[in-house]
Amino acid sequence: MSKEAIIRLLEQAGLEQYKQAIASWIYSTAQLILEPVPDVSIPVGSSKVGGNPDLPEGVEWPRWKNDEMTFIAQINLAECPSELSLPQSGLLSFFYAVQSMFKDEFFFGDPDTCCVIYTGPDQLDHILRRNTPDRLKEEARMRSNRVSFIPELSVPPSESAFLESLGLGWNGNQKEFNKYWEVFLSEFGKQWGNKGYINRLMGHPDQIQGDMQVRCEMTYGGHTWDLMEKPEVRKQIVNSAMKWRMLLQIDSEEDKTGIMWGDVGRIYYWIHEDDLKALRFDRVICEMQCT
Repeated sequence: MSKEAIIRLLEQAGLEQYKQAIASWIYSTAQLILEPVPDVSIPVGSSKVGGNPDLPEGVEWPRWKNDEMTFIAQINLAECPSELSLPQSGLLSFFYAVQSMFKDEFFFGDPDTCCVIYTGPDQLDHILRRNTPDRLKEEARMRSNRVSFIPELSVPPSESAFLESLGLGWNGNQKEFNKYWEVFLSEFGKQWGNKGYINRLMGHPDQIQGDMQVRCEMTYGGHTWDLMEKPEVRKQIVNSAMKWRMLLQIDSEEDKTGIMWGDVGRIYYWIHEDDLKALRFDRVICEMQCT
């Protein structure tokens, strides 16, 4: 589906007055199609989900408190569709503290439960496949999958800082908001044909619960939740939250990876667009949502 076709859907849904703003938020994305294969059959440095990571020799295995993190995925940026807002080369390695998820009451809401490591192109000749630490239990490890990419376009979910900035949401223009999520998103989903599990690189998330952009901004923006009750302050926070971009979404393909996120949920890695431009991945946040 082209950008022009998406704009026509907005018009047909009666959202003519919002189409210019929403059109600017039609982001390129890529679906990740997983193919279970033995880890040894995936070349060092290639994109994959699960298995063992390929890291420079001096990089320590990420930990949260007393637990080693689970290796989630690595993305070779040279293999990605060129339209994505990512560097053209290098390797992104994603980790998450899966073993700690349901045993530590302070897990959720802590941004340090995830880690993303960027290995620049000048270091790719020095990466090695690392064995997963023995202390990481089998149920907290992901099985290896080869990855292929399908380029697509994505639109903001109904509950997002983008829509709230236009006055659309549960506390805003309910009538126009209903047109977006009941009419436009419904038709967009039919025509795009996304069904089943969706793993995604960049673009907008396929949310299961509510907005995540404001949560990310609250984490690093120095705000307290009581300030959200003040309309002018909330407006400022929402506008700032629009700079948070989804980096990676991993679904509960348990038959392929051996991992289910909560009750058939997904995990979402988020990064501030300024950090992405600066290749700073130390402030990435991972959110989990499930039914």
